[in-house]
Amino acid sequence: MRGSLAEADARAAAVAAAAALAARLPALVLAARRLAAGVAPGRHGRRRAGAGEQFWQYRELHEADSARSIDWRRSARGERLYVREREWETIETLMLDIADHPGMAFHSAGASEPKFDRALVLGLALAALALDGGERVAAWRRTAPLGGPGALERLAAGFLLPKTVAPGPGRLALIGDFLDPPEEVAAALSAMGASLRGGVLLQVLDPAECDFPFRGRVLFEDPAGGRPEDVASAEDVAVAYRARLAAQRAAVVRAAETARLRPLFHRTDTPAGPALAALRSALEPAR
Repeated sequence: MRGSLAEADARAAAVAAAAALAARLPALVLAARRLAAGVAPGRHGRRRAGAGEQFWQYRELHEADSARSIDWRRSARGERLYVREREWETIETLMLDIADHPGMAFHSAGASEPKFDRALVLGLALAALALDGGERVAAWRRTAPLGGPGALERLAAGFLLPKTVAPGPGRLALIGDFLDPPEEVAAALSAMGASLRGGVLLQVLDPAECDFPFRGRVLFEDPAGGRPEDVASAEDVAVAYRARLAAQRAAVVRAAETARLRPLFHRTDTPAGPALAALRSALEPAR
């Protein structure tokens, strides 16, 4: 009986959380669009020489180039020979995963929004850049790859769905707090096939989680519903906490690098723009 009540409470909490997110989605999508617009303009890592129809650039003739590749009209303007290069048009897919466990709802007085909201805005802004570059974006195991008009809104709505979709190929962009035991983080990355996909991992933390500013008697509550911990003197455990957090962050970096993901870090009391630029840059080499 007690177990059934707990399950019912968990389902009710999940429904309430989904309803709250649905109400916030339009504002979060708008914030993501504004954030993406503030990043340097241009296509998102797609422009490089290759097979395609769109003109990209002229470059000087190399020894390995054939005479057929010379653009004689451009070359006639000067004394050097030039080749006309076209833009690579292979469509790539970005697989976006935003952690949505109860701990992501946390935010302290030092942050203007919960970790989840900041993570989702960053993820959607990254998706907006990818879509603008002609790529497709999928919410990991929640949606099929999306593209075209309205794709960003459909992607955002996808985060209300359960993870029931079989993932296809694509690079990963993982955003969360990654405070689970390091072995569980590593196992999750392995299960996603991260080492075969490549991509980026962004750890997002609240300033209170980073700095541990607490003093005196503090009751620490478990957002997942576990037993709260009553600490009589918070300053007595501050040093040990910060050491443990440093070890956790180092372990996350190792797990990400082992899985061929570029590890990044972001605090929710800092501007989102540099974090988005770092995410975008981290994905560039793979393209």
